[in-house]
Amino acid sequence: MSFLTSAVAFVVVLGIIIFVHEFGHLITAKAFGMRVFIFSFGFGKRLFGFKWGETDCRVSVVPLGGYVKLEGEGDDVLSEDTSRLGDGKDFLSRPRWQRFLVYLAGPVMNALLTIAVLSGFYMVGFAVEGSRYDRPIIGAVDPGSPAEKAGLQPGDEIVSIDGESLPSWEEAQYHIILRPEKSLSLRVRHGGEERQVVLRSEATSPEKVGSIGVYPLVRVGQVLPGQPAEAAHLHADDAILAIDGKPVRSFGEIPAIVTAAGTRTMSVRVWREGKTLELAIAPRDTGAGPKVGITPKMVVQKFGPLRSVREAVRQTVEMTRQTFDVVGRLITARISPRTMMGPLGIAQASGDAARGGAGSLLYLVAVISLQVGILNLFPLAPLDGGHLAILAVEGVARRDLSPALKNWIMNAGAAVIFLLIGLVLYSDISKISFVQRLLQ
Repeated sequence: MSFLTSAVAFVVVLGIIIFVHEFGHLITAKAFGMRVFIFSFGFGKRLFGFKWGETDCRVSVVPLGGYVKLEGEGDDVLSEDTSRLGDGKDFLSRPRWQRFLVYLAGPVMNALLTIAVLSGFYMVGFAVEGSRYDRPIIGAVDPGSPAEKAGLQPGDEIVSIDGESLPSWEEAQYHIILRPEKSLSLRVRHGGEERQVVLRSEATSPEKVGSIGVYPLVRVGQVLPGQPAEAAHLHADDAILAIDGKPVRSFGEIPAIVTAAGTRTMSVRVWREGKTLELAIAPRDTGAGPKVGITPKMVVQKFGPLRSVREAVRQTVEMTRQTFDVVGRLITARISPRTMMGPLGIAQASGDAARGGAGSLLYLVAVISLQVGILNLFPLAPLDGGHLAILAVEGVARRDLSPALKNWIMNAGAAVIFLLIGLVLYSDISKISFVQRLLQ
């Protein structure tokens, strides 16, 4: 059942993204009066569809992608009626700027899909874990980690990394993740004092991303009235650092610790406005297991229509910047290719998102749509970016490149793409647990 959910969700996610991408090509070509033969969702044999003017809008048997077929493209084999080639509707007869916009429309539509989905989320409102927007104050440190060896401790605030200020935990985590096996210079504040700490990050996870062994504060969102936490004077926005001496790295660890304690009084170390407190809390058996009466801190993001669009654009721009940053680090071998997600990774993520509800699945669509749009802008034929690069060169040279040169560029680009596909598939497969055991 889990496999079926992942497979169906994978088809839905890619289907939406590719449909929107190809629709961008279609609608732009039609706006310029170009003749479009086929607009297909899927590949292979036609299952059903309808006619939109001269365009066969169809659903094909293999639902993993789609395409738009324009008359006069380089690989056009459908223009049997050669008498029509002089009517000005074929692709190659149109000005370069129109062809440029047709190719560009696909990636642009991917970005617009991302902005539209995120705008909808901001207008409806959604809750996210509070630590994402919290100041980068350390709540827990892994034993033996680079952070512990450098003397970092709970309550330390990471002010900057390599001279770049960090307003939130999310920003700090992003900078660390993209610097595996690198020397980092941290500006750390504790109380009113600041100090400089230099350490070297690790890359211990299967994805080979950077880590220094620190975790955010585990904030309390609500203290339920009449429960043990309230009786012990625990407050909303307090952070739980440790329970019975065991560091707490996430709110999800607390229920298991409380259950194991039963109704025994626990020693809870709490961080409150820069000070550390020790509280004694005895869980109460409510019939559904021991409880202390607290909920995690969540931050609700909800805005009006205009603010929602602005926030969606801002987040899309930030994700684009981060994507190019990651690509640059991949090209320069500063991070491992295993950080990339291929078809297997997308399928697994799609299944997880589907089980999390429609909202999670739509958010995944928004994120992957942007990545697909950016990928298609890479100057590698036969991607849209490859065609855009050829048109740009022809525009500067004021003449068309020879068919032989274009064919060589296409073949070279295809070879690079196949190489990247192989690399991504290897990355996906190497993350499977039993494969990891075989490779050890």
